[in-house]
Amino acid sequence: MTRDTRQALSRASSFLEKAKACPVDQRDDFELFLEASIVFARAAVHRLQSEHERHPKWKAIWDSWAQQPAVQFFRKERNWILKEGPPKLGQKVFMPFLDTRTGESKPAFAPAAAADLYYFEDPDIPATVTVERHLVSLRALIADAETAVQ
Repeated sequence: MTRDTRQALSRASSFLEKAKACPVDQRDDFELFLEASIVFARAAVHRLQSEHERHPKWKAIWDSWAQQPAVQFFRKERNWILKEGPPKLGQKVFMPFLDTRTGESKPAFAPAAAADLYYFEDPDIPATVTVERHLVSLRALIADAETAVQ
């Protein structure tokens, strides 16, 4: 991988790790780190394209990426962040409940990590898991593309 592409992917991973480490009371930091991870992941694609777009094999590589879930995810989310606003994340809310037998208010589940509160796909799949899965996929796509254009 080129230095610039590697650096962008490395930063995307680093920001994702920072997001994962945020306690529940640092939700703003969590969102900031998650957004930075997405932006840097997309930057890796742009940097690779800038470097190889004139290569005879590049168009076929680029066209093959059009339907790749990781490429679609980072394109859509990065474009939203840069052009519209914060990512469209689902957020879990935990409410205390009333024990009808005793009339007492019982605390709800209280997550320790901010990552436990946010999701893209499904409330049972944390946003960090989605981003990480797509980062792993993107890293493999980029490595394959780099091999193909050498």
